Amino acid sequence: MEIVRREVLSDALIRELHAVSNSLMAEELEHFRVHALSNEVVHIFRRTDTRSIVGFQFWKTAPIGLPRSRIILGGKLRILPEFRNRGLHLLSGLTFFVQEKLRNPRSRHYRLSIASLFGFVSITEALARYHIFDPHPRTEEGNALREAFRTLAEESHFRVDEERGLFFVNIYMKPETLGRFSPDYFNRPAARAYATVNPEFRTNGSYVGFWFRFTPDNLASLTSATMRKLLRAPGAGSRS
Repeated sequence: MEIVRREVLSDALIRELHAVSNSLMAEELEHFRVHALSNEVVHIFRRTDTRSIVGFQFWKTAPIGLPRSRIILGGKLRILPEFRNRGLHLLSGLTFFVQEKLRNPRSRHYRLSIASLFGFVSITEALARYHIFDPHPRTEEGNALREAFRTLAEESHFRVDEERGLFFVNIYMKPETLGRFSPDYFNRPAARAYATVNPEFRTNGSYVGFWFRFTPDNLASLTSATMRKLLRAPGAGSRS
């Protein structure tokens, strides 16, 4: 896994990452660039033989209006279909959390994400528990999370639907991407949960927000899922 910080993220690398992303989800280069440069770091997965990019995940941190708390923001996640289900994004998330926890050991950490169907399914299936973004919170924690999601959306030039709680990201699923998945995939509990919140996800250019805390049960579940996927993946020659 290659870790590249924003200050050394070159235009050539942004274009290379965009090419991978655009092969899966249609998005203009400048829109992609705004999102990329709003993050602190990107984790890049490359083949060990050809060094070609097979996936990436952007990350950043931010304060939140709660005592002794910080948020970890998972940005754009893209993995080529032939390299999915290998735990790469889970490894990326755990790595970033450990690095952030070492810098802020006494903080309580929240993970926020505005995700496509595929990102939502791949992450939430590895969790013990999570929460869908609520645009009408009734608690101090809920209000702080709503403001954090609004800030995240503004930084990436997304629009928030305050009634339904969806985020218009102006990124559209390509028919060939959807066609790679069997009907059974869309019947998985996590996929059905996503479709309940965002029934027009195939065509509306909108994503769903969700969050979770790095509680002991979530950390245990994430670690177990990561190890299980990494150990059953094909040989190391095909991934970083």
